[in-house]
Amino acid sequence: MNVKRRTEVEVFGVNYERFSLGRQIHRFIKKYNIKSVCELPAHGAKAAPSLYSLDFALAGVKVTLVNGVEESLKFYKELGIEKNVEIIKVDNISKTGLENNSFDFVWNFAFIPAYKDKPALANEMKRISKRHVAVFSVNKRNVGFPLHRFAHWRTKIPWTHGDMNFNSPSYLKNFFKTNGLKNIKTGVVDCPVWPDSVGFRDIRLHKNNITFDNVEWQVPYVDYLKNGNFPKWFSYVYFIERLPLPLFMKYIYAHIFYVIGKVD
Repeated sequence: MNVKRRTEVEVFGVNYERFSLGRQIHRFIKKYNIKSVCELPAHGAKAAPSLYSLDFALAGVKVTLVNGVEESLKFYKELGIEKNVEIIKVDNISKTGLENNSFDFVWNFAFIPAYKDKPALANEMKRISKRHVAVFSVNKRNVGFPLHRFAHWRTKIPWTHGDMNFNSPSYLKNFFKTNGLKNIKTGVVDCPVWPDSVGFRDIRLHKNNITFDNVEWQVPYVDYLKNGNFPKWFSYVYFIERLPLPLFMKYIYAHIFYVIGKVD
């Protein structure tokens, strides 16, 4: 039976998120000399799935997408980098069957709060990495986070985004420490001047029953990369994002934070 599909265009906030994330990825590549990456799992967070590692592939890094979505390979093909990407399927992401120490960098994006067995996933990420493990998560310290909570309460739509403790930088940092990672560092990306996420778009997607199975995504960020031409306002917002403010101040307006640790 054919699933009725609708077109969903990634909005300006998601476009900027991909832009900011891409620049952080390039800094990671240079700083840690990354040659191989595993995104575990390679899903999507109210956006086109399996594209968070796109900028790794653009830089020539070998990317493995665990349980990635085959349809998203078309975006890598548009950019001529499909040879840098491999999708593998596993039944249990906490027991991938991949060899020990297989990748320089193992990570995921906006996933771990909703996963049931977080320690098992952390241990698997650590096992298959020979250098670093990183998790990017939505930042509950952002001023928009309580508004998103309120939107769910007001519309009586259950909270679907998992354990909010894992939206806390300090909590996730301690989780890394508890699970045996070393030299743990935190940082932020996607820090525009508007709050995240107020929840309007999320509630609309819920009400329209939009899932990754019934949407054909359009990704303007890929077009920007193809044309080598980003909206000018990206530069202005990114300038503000990169101001050398103390991290505790940036948490107020950062949409995403990350925690990265070294495998012992």
